[in-house]
Amino acid sequence: MTEAGAVRTNVLTPEPGFRGPMVAGDERFDTLAARRSLLKSAATRVAEGAGIRIGRGTVCRGLRSSPGPRTSYGGASGERVPQVTGVETEAGSTAADLVVDCTERRSQLPSWLRDIGVPCPVDESGRRGFTYYSQYFRSADGTMPTDRFPPVVEHGSLGLLRIPADHGTYSLCLIGRSDDQRLRRALRNERAWSAAVRLFPGADRWLDGKPVTDGIQIMAGLTDRKRPLYDTQQPLVTGLVAVGDAWAVTTPTVGRGLAMSLQHSLPLRDTLRRTGTDHPVELVTRFAEATRGSLGRIYEQTAAYTRHRLAEMDTHTAGIPYRNPDWSRAKALALLARRDTDALRAERAAAHLLPGARDALRAPSLTDAVTRLVPEVERHMPSGPSRADLLKAVEG
Repeated sequence: MTEAGAVRTNVLTPEPGFRGPMVAGDERFDTLAARRSLLKSAATRVAEGAGIRIGRGTVCRGLRSSPGPRTSYGGASGERVPQVTGVETEAGSTAADLVVDCTERRSQLPSWLRDIGVPCPVDESGRRGFTYYSQYFRSADGTMPTDRFPPVVEHGSLGLLRIPADHGTYSLCLIGRSDDQRLRRALRNERAWSAAVRLFPGADRWLDGKPVTDGIQIMAGLTDRKRPLYDTQQPLVTGLVAVGDAWAVTTPTVGRGLAMSLQHSLPLRDTLRRTGTDHPVELVTRFAEATRGSLGRIYEQTAAYTRHRLAEMDTHTAGIPYRNPDWSRAKALALLARRDTDALRAERAAAHLLPGARDALRAPSLTDAVTRLVPEVERHMPSGPSRADLLKAVEG
């Protein structure tokens, strides 16, 4: 990725709450800023260099299957469930010992499973979600408009997400509720979109870059959704696993999609090393258990964020504050992170799924400081324009 132009950066340094200098251990916050297309291209080159054949342009049409083994796991003999034995593509049929679906959020897995007689359950945390209104830019000199900025700012019924990338490119995303029809109508217009961006302090300089996309790019229905292939008793299917966004989609605002996908691949690797593919029931069972243990909690935390943020946007639209103890503590932690660099380290470690983050958040000094800030958070509406001022800016 670095050779292809990804920019090494540290997620602490842009934060307004960071007060240097860097200390030992801060290197754990290093990351690479890059567009998804660059990551895919780099991964493809590495895979092909390792001798993996990639069928470019191959379209999967469905799954091959046969009656599978009995699904009992450490108990009495159970019923048979389908065993996936390969895929059907436009080019023909391909056999496989294990099919791994990593086709992201647009995965056709539910319909493929229905075609072989497997109902694919969907654990959807909420049918409501967010809509992104995005514009992509390239800076004139290849640098970001500023080196100090909060990647995400939320106030009222609108949020702003700034995403640095490679080769001087970056994106600005306005975040509204998917069912906010007034904003949906207005923010399709570039003038209205730019007016809304300027409502966020310091964001206007990000509009000075050269647009690299044609108009406002809209992504709707961004919510949290999980496709469990293993229920509480037995696998629904063997010979098949889903990884990353094909298993669970989370709100992009928190920026965990790629991190979760990469983390999800590790228990699959480890499970395959232990069981191989000769024991299909044990394979999918152990992988499901590892998934719940490593990523289930992260998914639930992200889904809780979505519920609370949507509720906050609803109440702000109605002109009243949102009151919830868990959300108040989350807001208090964010406020503390803007004032204290050690708190910022703990908060960013949790946000970026770094090891040891849970223990850092539980430190008595941190939890006491958060508790003291809760009343301050609850006394004030989210900073920024009122709903009336927002609509005046984008509809005027």
